Amino acid sequence: MCMHPRAMSAMSFSPTLLVTTASVSPAQASKYVPLGRTSLQVSRIGVGTLQWGDPGSGFGTSYGEPELSIAFQELLKGGINFIDTAEVYGYQGIKNGTSSEQLIGKFAKEHTEGAPIIATKFFTIPWTNFLVGGGLRIGRKSLLDALRASLKRLGRKRVDLYQIHFPFPTLSNAALMESLKEAVELGLTTAVGVSNYSKKQMEEADDLLASYGVPLASNQVCFNLLQRDPDKNGLLTSCKERNISLIAYSPLCSGRLTDKALLKIDSKSAKVALSYLIAKGAIPIPGCKNEYQAKSHCELMDQSLTMEEVQMLEEAASYI
Repeated sequence: MCMHPRAMSAMSFSPTLLVTTASVSPAQASKYVPLGRTSLQVSRIGVGTLQWGDPGSGFGTSYGEPELSIAFQELLKGGINFIDTAEVYGYQGIKNGTSSEQLIGKFAKEHTEGAPIIATKFFTIPWTNFLVGGGLRIGRKSLLDALRASLKRLGRKRVDLYQIHFPFPTLSNAALMESLKEAVELGLTTAVGVSNYSKKQMEEADDLLASYGVPLASNQVCFNLLQRDPDKNGLLTSCKERNISLIAYSPLCSGRLTDKALLKIDSKSAKVALSYLIAKGAIPIPGCKNEYQAKSHCELMDQSLTMEEVQMLEEAASYI
């Protein structure tokens, strides 16, 4: 879990230094990086769409489809091409055409400023059909059925990255990886990845896919300045050694790294927190619900932190 606000307020590092670090020239930072060992080139920062279409997150009250459409357009204009979703994001709106996947599908057709690289996920719980429809998820075929349903909602014949949302006992790693291999062979996805996999689980998945000649492109896990388990438990190192992209969800620790009162720095604290992850070699996917957030994320395409500044941030965070 993220740290309690009272604990976080103990951080006492210089506001001026942290705010001015993320300001290097475009020549000093590559705007796009390969997605693992695939040919896909993704922006160094992506966007997560967990809240898109979700009434519990304010969809339909504090923001809606018009705001998200403008945000999507601004993301593409600003160079961010990596959009992450999942079949269960905003599932409440599937019947109305406003689930996260359906919204992304609409926006991709409406805005042609760039070609988005879209990633979605397979929810491994057997009774997911109660949320998104379809049959009970038993056996390898259920993954392919779910992928075809996601493609229909996205309005695409192929997705760029298809991920296992998390490991679950009813489907073995071997069965899941064989299904991902089949998805590639059938042309339903360009690349495959996992999410919420431990170092051991990821390495097993990578080895299983390698036996089919299919690279494991990514592992999406919780990673931020206050939750650095992937860096401490060897997962990040293994990703680098195996050339697997680490996609960082919850990069702002559920908003706690954006609060001026907590980090003792100004409104640029979120940019510093995201720049930290980029410097560590991860691809952060913060949320984005409006034009302002989209433009703010796009500014990070030309910014970076030095290793000295990264170490300073980690040292400060270690006192919490």
